[in-house]
Amino acid sequence: MASYKTPGVYIEEITKFPPSVAQVETAIPAFIGYTEVAKKKIAGDLTNVPTRITSMLEYQTYFGSAEPEEGISVTVSGQDVLGVTQATRSKYLMYYSMQLYFANGGGPCYIVSVGGYSPAGVVFGDLTGGLDEVRKYDEPTLLLFPDATSLLSASDFYSLYNDALMQCADLQDRFTIIDTFTDLSDLSSITELRTGINLQNDYLKYGAAYFPYLNTILDFQYKDIDVEVTGASGVTVGEEAEALMNTISSASLQTLLTTLVDDIFTDIATETVANSKVSIRANIQSAVQYLTNLKSTTDSILTLARAETDPSIDTPANNLDTWITNKIEQTLVLLAARLDVLNAITNVNSGANRTALTELVNDVTDSLYSAYGLDPLSIPTATILVDINTAVAASGTIKVLVQALLDLTPGGSSITNLAAIAISDNLLYNKIKAEISLVPVKLPPSSAMAGIYARIDSLKGVWKAPANVGVTYVTSPSVVVTHDEQADMNVTTTGKSVNAIRSFTGKGTLVWGARTLAGNDNEWRYISVRRFFNMVEESVKKATDQFVFEGNDANTWVRLRAMIENFLTLQWRAGALTGAKPEQAFYVRIGLGQTMTADDILNGYMNIEIGMAVVRPAEFIVLKFSHKMQEA
Repeated sequence: MASYKTPGVYIEEITKFPPSVAQVETAIPAFIGYTEVAKKKIAGDLTNVPTRITSMLEYQTYFGSAEPEEGISVTVSGQDVLGVTQATRSKYLMYYSMQLYFANGGGPCYIVSVGGYSPAGVVFGDLTGGLDEVRKYDEPTLLLFPDATSLLSASDFYSLYNDALMQCADLQDRFTIIDTFTDLSDLSSITELRTGINLQNDYLKYGAAYFPYLNTILDFQYKDIDVEVTGASGVTVGEEAEALMNTISSASLQTLLTTLVDDIFTDIATETVANSKVSIRANIQSAVQYLTNLKSTTDSILTLARAETDPSIDTPANNLDTWITNKIEQTLVLLAARLDVLNAITNVNSGANRTALTELVNDVTDSLYSAYGLDPLSIPTATILVDINTAVAASGTIKVLVQALLDLTPGGSSITNLAAIAISDNLLYNKIKAEISLVPVKLPPSSAMAGIYARIDSLKGVWKAPANVGVTYVTSPSVVVTHDEQADMNVTTTGKSVNAIRSFTGKGTLVWGARTLAGNDNEWRYISVRRFFNMVEESVKKATDQFVFEGNDANTWVRLRAMIENFLTLQWRAGALTGAKPEQAFYVRIGLGQTMTADDILNGYMNIEIGMAVVRPAEFIVLKFSHKMQEA
């Protein structure tokens, strides 16, 4: 009781409610791999920084998209698409894996970007470095490596998962979802996994493996210019550009822009910009009107050229005139500052035209970023169109530009690309796009399983086995696993169970296994049991922190026991624990003579023993039938 010295009225609040245990999150995966970018404020500031996101939109904002696929070839005949092949696949699967994760019910997760897309490929040291970083964070409960299947060897692959399992065992608050290095139809991939994962049961209970890979409905990310089309006729960029060039007359544009540039130089030299603003704006409005009329022809020419030269430049925006009006003052400064560079385009030979155009675009774009203070991705490509037109007009004719573009296009090759076809044959273009979309994006199953874990935990609870549930965004497993083949996957003399993902007629693709890698361990055989214990252990641990340095006596013991028993009673009512009564489902022991000796108390130890009868999945349902004797 407080000691009062001054007369008056005082208020004391009396705590009546007991302390409680708050259940921790159970399905917060950490995806460790490579991303296109890793940027929150400046480039690279999220590299090797575990970052929490909650949606695919957040992922794209901070980490970008997939690496564009290359090596896609299409064979056509007339208007018919005969076949699509892909010689190579991108080594980086993080983006697609995130799509599959969220499609299967995933929620909050962590992304650990260990680097960008590079020719070096997937490096073992990068992934282990990311694993070390996520160790510092308490919230993640699942570990995944979407890009690990692109490591150079199975040895590196399974060494990475061995490291992950050891981290799980050390921290005791997370679980690893494991893929196989390959998905060979003879199931030798499973033998390879059992050889590569070479830890004892104390580690194996913290992971689960799944086989085979999954054929998904996701679409490849690719650039039209990288898709080679063989057999298309009458689709040559040079011929199309030649025809358009003959329709262009730039005399009016030349006159307007020459006058405009003269006004700019006069105003800058005499420092009378404000006094001449009316005349300058009149010239600009005339130029804008002409540019609007010229836009459709010029857009076609630039698009044709870009199809064969620089695919990174998009088709000019439709709001060209609006954009110019809104940015008029900046455009004036830009045109004046770059006039000499633009004039130089006509003074190079045809072999150097491509270099000159590239330098022009880069120079203009860099200036725009600096002058306008905009992000590069938000700069309308229309500005590049304006400055190229200005360059040509100042030199005398827009045909100079067209001729330079013609020098960069193939003359009549039978091999072209999808970008060129998009300009000449819309029907064929859409047919090719549709055929490419039918090529399945094959992914390891771990990301889908992480989403399923989150979905099951949310709908039913962490004690429900994540099995006999459908996998969405999936057309089929990459390998058909039969009933007999799964027998050795599920129960084997060496332990190390591997869960099958199988296709069933009328049911779709289902997860058909619920075992940890410690498949022969009576205590930790099932994923749901291991993850439920993880949840309870972590929840009780966090709730017990408040009692550190409290008195190690009966009063504290009673409060602790009541707190934990209340929490476990709620779990029993939810269906996580078996037993007709709470005392049949769990027990909590604490006290002198029960869990502690006098020496323990003298040394500051408070021992609490908790026992739980966790619900286990009905893995084998046996129906027994017999004949009944006739009684009448």
